[in-house]
Amino acid sequence: MQLQIVSLTMVKNEEDIIEAFVRYNLRSIDHMFIADNMSTDGTADILQALKAEGLPLTLSTDYDQALKQNEKMTAMYRDAFKKHAFEYVFLLDADEFLDLDRETMFGLRESHGGATAYYVKRVNFLYGGEVADRGNLAIFDIMSVPDTVPATDKSMIFHEAGKCGGFKIGNGNHHVRDWSRTEPHVSVKPEKEFALIRHLPLRSVEQYMRKSLLGWFALQLREAGVNAAKQTVGSHWRTQYRLILEQDCKVDAETMISNVYGASYAKRSGPRDAPTIDFDLKYEHLMRKQTITTQLARMYEATIDNMWAQAPS
Repeated sequence: MQLQIVSLTMVKNEEDIIEAFVRYNLRSIDHMFIADNMSTDGTADILQALKAEGLPLTLSTDYDQALKQNEKMTAMYRDAFKKHAFEYVFLLDADEFLDLDRETMFGLRESHGGATAYYVKRVNFLYGGEVADRGNLAIFDIMSVPDTVPATDKSMIFHEAGKCGGFKIGNGNHHVRDWSRTEPHVSVKPEKEFALIRHLPLRSVEQYMRKSLLGWFALQLREAGVNAAKQTVGSHWRTQYRLILEQDCKVDAETMISNVYGASYAKRSGPRDAPTIDFDLKYEHLMRKQTITTQLARMYEATIDNMWAQAPS
């Protein structure tokens, strides 16, 4: 399959945002590769419906629930370029929305060639309150205020066949490295910005709780002893988990804002910058809207089942 611009994404329990993520990003991307990490909500059903609609998606299932994003994204990338030809690879999470200037990106490649990675500017958008019964697209109106605290950039790859086999994608998709090179840090700042990622990390109290608790559990599965470690990958999940535990899981909007932003929340608002939405959602009826307790229980159940299946007989 000959492609030009592709994206790689891992998702888990993102039913509230996944359809908007796909429809928005396909305005810039030719084909999306998405691996579902054993979602228990309606994420997989919505993705299958989008694919059946004819949208350019390649879907797969990741059966390892441990937080190993760096290893998994690197494996996805290598598997994709073995089977398909493409030139540009964006590494996106399900809460990230890409605005792309194709001509500037193409010009950069003409000047510098491929087999490199560039940082893409990312802007976080502040939590703006709970979405009422107005459909999931209302989140773009509510979360339309950018955070003035700078967000960490993400990486994307100018792929070139035969030259990127040593590329390794770092945790959070922030960096790309190649230890076979003298300078292993491949990602560099572009001389001219060609893309912007809008990041909607906190969309509701329920989503915050789900993301924190499931993220903490995935961190446990990655490595034993992470709760006591001074430094660890995904330590923000541990921090939020501990706060939620101390609050006896009784978290409202005010509590969540305090946990995540602290006292600086009111001072961090930038000028309103709502994205342009030119699509409707068709598959909100496939959302299961499970409680957090149900999602956690099903994640534990799936993990135990998988461990039993892999155990020697």
